[in-house]
Amino acid sequence: MKKFKRLKSSYLYFLCFHFLLLFSPDLNAQTFGLELKIKNQSPGQVILGSLKGDDFTRIDSISVTGPDATVKFRFPENSHAGVYRVILGYTAYAKMMKEAPQQFDFIFDNENLVFETDFKEPVEKLKIITSKENIAWYAFRTKDRELMEKLSEVENKLNECWEKKDTSSLDELANQYNQLQMERDMFVQKSSQDSRGLFVSQVIKNQRLPILDGYLTEDERLKSYKNDFFKVLDFSNPGLINSQVYTDNIFSYLVKFNSPLMTQKQRETEYTKAVDTIMANIKQNPEVREFITSYLLHGFEVLQMTNLVNYINRKYVQ
Repeated sequence: MKKFKRLKSSYLYFLCFHFLLLFSPDLNAQTFGLELKIKNQSPGQVILGSLKGDDFTRIDSISVTGPDATVKFRFPENSHAGVYRVILGYTAYAKMMKEAPQQFDFIFDNENLVFETDFKEPVEKLKIITSKENIAWYAFRTKDRELMEKLSEVENKLNECWEKKDTSSLDELANQYNQLQMERDMFVQKSSQDSRGLFVSQVIKNQRLPILDGYLTEDERLKSYKNDFFKVLDFSNPGLINSQVYTDNIFSYLVKFNSPLMTQKQRETEYTKAVDTIMANIKQNPEVREFITSYLLHGFEVLQMTNLVNYINRKYVQ
């Protein structure tokens, strides 16, 4: 009888323990946080949110009084890896002109983050205290911005050279332009390889651009850009939907088909060509394809290009 009572007691204990395991919160679940110190902060709310292309989803907000503030956010359990945004608020000028708020973007992928910034220049003054992802990301962005500025400067001179038919300067500028492009391309690939295993590696990888021959005219380079754009990019990773990588790339491509001199009908015709090329090059992953299709439909609806919206729905929406 005593043995039976002990057996019954053990069985009840087992049931209670099993019940706790089933219905209690995951004791092993780990949450991560963001600590942010802000100088010159205006009174108001500091908002944390996630990005999915151009869409911003609010996660949390904290009221601050300024001028120097420290805010601490906790990311929800099982938060996805991706690009997130902190919105600090509006300057008086931004409010009056209805411009974007003071904000900065960062990468989160299961690590605690510690940043410092200044409300007046949140991106320029951003300091990454703790975060492997963002140390790599912002180091890349700083160097890449320098390279792109140099490239743009040389490209403008090269275009002027072609316009004036100045063959005496063509060789030097074309070679310089080609070398800068190759330097940047090697930098992008090396930066991606150096950060393998991090989310930022895929973000950086998709910053590549086609290399255009400086000995081509501006129109010829534009044609080459359109033809080669998708050869250096990868649209197979659904994780990058949680960023602006895909939407930024698609927008950059579409811009090359536009001209202020075009009529609305001409613009629609050119965008139709762009859409066909885009859709032919994003077949690797169904989720990515659906995401980009939705982005195109929404964009052309905003532009009131009904014929193009109908064309995409008819030809590409299953």
